[in-house]
Amino acid sequence: MIAAGLLLGLLPHAAQSADELWDRGERAAAIEAMLAELSARGDDAGFRRTLVERELAVHRYAAALEHLEPLGDELDAERGYCLYRLGRFEEAVRYLDPTRRNHALLIFDTLEALGRHAEAADALARAAEILGADEPRVLARVGKTRAREGDHAAAVKAFRAALDADPLLMEALFGLGRALLRTGEREEGLRVLARHRALVPLVDELDFARDGLDLNPLHGPNHARVGDAERRLGLLDRAEASYARAAQLAKPEEAAPIALRHARLLDEDRGDPKAAVSVLELAYHRVRDARLAVRAAAVLLAAKDARGAVEWLEEAKRVRPNDAEIQRRLEEARAAVEAGG
Repeated sequence: MIAAGLLLGLLPHAAQSADELWDRGERAAAIEAMLAELSARGDDAGFRRTLVERELAVHRYAAALEHLEPLGDELDAERGYCLYRLGRFEEAVRYLDPTRRNHALLIFDTLEALGRHAEAADALARAAEILGADEPRVLARVGKTRAREGDHAAAVKAFRAALDADPLLMEALFGLGRALLRTGEREEGLRVLARHRALVPLVDELDFARDGLDLNPLHGPNHARVGDAERRLGLLDRAEASYARAAQLAKPEEAAPIALRHARLLDEDRGDPKAAVSVLELAYHRVRDARLAVRAAAVLLAAKDARGAVEWLEEAKRVRPNDAEIQRRLEEARAAVEAGG
């Protein structure tokens, strides 16, 4: 057994290792490293506080709640947040901090869930002061309140205003559909609810991808998965930014799949084959993956640039000289050139 003095002497190195893991984006491993030394840290409040902050960052609310217990009231706001996320609303409402921007609406939600509607109304008024009355999440909760009170016309107005600012705010979309049904606008209400049903899995996919990014924000494929979800939701600017960040972080073996997905967005959604080929070319110079050359050729061929397609397919053939499919595509592209393409 390692002597206590020797173990304590090793702790600075262990802590540094956990920090290095965290800085490299390996957040789960960093937390596990900290947990391995937690008992030896004794009453080191700073170490425990860092552990709690990191657990919150990766949505480990039950663990964070357990580990912040010895810290007393200095982390009451974090305690309230964990309790809220765990659905323990009666306890959460005692600790959530009404002065924190990210707690303002949680307090309203908690009080509503507990049926304390008068207090919830006061909390919503405070949230509007902190976040702004035109903040879409505030407007959505105004709509929810008006609907609960039976004023469905006012609810429709609030939900529409929320969706004008954030078309993908699911609570507002669902609330609008239900409120429209209550006001007799059945056809539109059903259309809105159908859109809500169609969007829910796509929004869930984006949330799941973002959770993965929280676990490792320096992992190229994680950023690409966020980009995929954003693209499916039509958030093209955000998807482009996610793919660009993914390319910056990608290891060589990850570069080609990311570039292929980015290029599809540029070609198919943006209608910009030149930009698509530029993305593919940049990745190809890095990894010499034949898939990139083949895709660049396909984009150029569709854009009526058969000569450019031939050049890329000849490049692909140099990488994979015995690939029959590349040879077939090359012959087709050459034929298109001869035909005047």
